[in-house]
Amino acid sequence: METLEILQRRIETTRDLQSIVRTMKSLSAVTIRRAERASEAVRAYDETVDRGLQVLLRRPEVARAAIAASEAAAAGGPLGLIVFGSDHGLCGRFNDVTVEAALGEIGDHGAEGVTLAAVGARAADLLAGAGHPPATLFATPGSVKGLRATTRALLRLVDDWRHAQGVERIHLAHAMQTPDTPARPVTTALLPVSPGYLRQQATRSWPSRRLPVHLGPREEMLARLIREHVFVRLYRALAEAQTSEHASRLAAMQSAERGIRDRLSEMDATFRQLRQKEITTEMLDVVAGAAASERR
Repeated sequence: METLEILQRRIETTRDLQSIVRTMKSLSAVTIRRAERASEAVRAYDETVDRGLQVLLRRPEVARAAIAASEAAAAGGPLGLIVFGSDHGLCGRFNDVTVEAALGEIGDHGAEGVTLAAVGARAADLLAGAGHPPATLFATPGSVKGLRATTRALLRLVDDWRHAQGVERIHLAHAMQTPDTPARPVTTALLPVSPGYLRQQATRSWPSRRLPVHLGPREEMLARLIREHVFVRLYRALAEAQTSEHASRLAAMQSAERGIRDRLSEMDATFRQLRQKEITTEMLDVVAGAAASERR
């Protein structure tokens, strides 16, 4: 049986762990709110990019060329897949569901035709364990402020895939938080831009009577706007993955906190029982000593 001293040390250690878990919960909650605000903030810029594309695509010849190029790129060829995971654990099945979605994409397209990149060492390890090590690995953003720098790095990778390796089809695999689960797997096509989206922008009504006029090479401006469109999609995928990671970690820490609380209750009860037993033994010793003295 444990002594009071050993049990007391275990209780103190468990309370220290409880404090760590509470701190991790607080950090995850703060990160979730910041990532959600970052995702919302970029929506306004996304709308601006959409409006710019709308101006260019209202010209039938520009729209036809863009849609034809999109359909040709979507017809086949190698696939680039970016998988968004985490660098750290203690986040439930966040990395597992993301990698499972990525493996589904690889299975659909054939492993030999897929070039892989991963954000987060945990996701990269799971992919490697499944026989698909990523060719490129990025660290996850250490904070919401790091989202932009990581997005730029991913955009450079996308440019390299397209211009140096001839990879025109690029998909994303990540997880996002929903009301039902902290990590729902999501796979989206980043490039080529959907022909349906291009048609929608070409026929979308302008919010005022005066349509902006663009002077200069339309092809160059279209390429720049498409690049900004890709930047926004990468940024939002990163923000959604970060929200999902910390929502998963928050859920895991809440579960751990309940377990720690239950364990502390058990140990406190055991401590009280042992302490009471020790006091009773001491009292019996005193009574026995007093009785022995009286007999003398």
